[in-house]
Amino acid sequence: MPFSQEVKDLVAYRAAYVCSNPDCLRLTAGPSLASLRLKVKIGEAAHIVGEKLLSARHQPLGDAALNDIANALWLCASCHTEIDKNSGIDFPTPLLKQWKADIEARISSILKTHQSPLPLYERSSSNSTIAQNVADIIGNHGAFFQQLAYENPSAVLDSVKIVRMKLDRQHRQVSGDTRLRSIVKALHDACREYMNENSVDCSFWQNYLTVLRARAGVQLNSLKREYGIQVPSSISPMLP
Repeated sequence: MPFSQEVKDLVAYRAAYVCSNPDCLRLTAGPSLASLRLKVKIGEAAHIVGEKLLSARHQPLGDAALNDIANALWLCASCHTEIDKNSGIDFPTPLLKQWKADIEARISSILKTHQSPLPLYERSSSNSTIAQNVADIIGNHGAFFQQLAYENPSAVLDSVKIVRMKLDRQHRQVSGDTRLRSIVKALHDACREYMNENSVDCSFWQNYLTVLRARAGVQLNSLKREYGIQVPSSISPMLP
């Protein structure tokens, strides 16, 4: 059975609604600016030891232990998905238990010493700005949305090169957030591969550009879904 609502609420409070992944520390709850009656929550109670037989890090501990607060970890939705990939091999049980202990100790210290929680959130805010910058960079370059009939292969190559350099700068500025770093890297790599394929022989540049746009659309959709960016209208048709 899943966690009870009581456990979900408790683990969220104990982490102050901050993602427990030390490389993320993303705030997972806040207001909807569209309405005073609405809220936004992107956090989830995750199982440290997997609940089901084939789930990540599963052990036959029994339902009571598996769904106890001791086995609950508060994460943003992205990190929750990440820790369960490949049966959880990259995120073993001792590591996740350490995340839980560390975030709770940190929140407790902030409460007791009257510190500001803003340092926890500033990194997330900075990364959200980077996510929007990435979308704007792509939206400002016609190589990603101009009709192919109007494009010139050499001009497209130059444009993609510029985008790649700009994405590289954004990638270097990402602080801690492994998910955002991977998205920006995927876009950067897609541009690099386009350049490699067309640097000598550009006979099939239109085919490769179609692939590049499709790959960019997938990553932009992830930025929209996970970071709440505004996708420029020029490239919104690229989204899957």
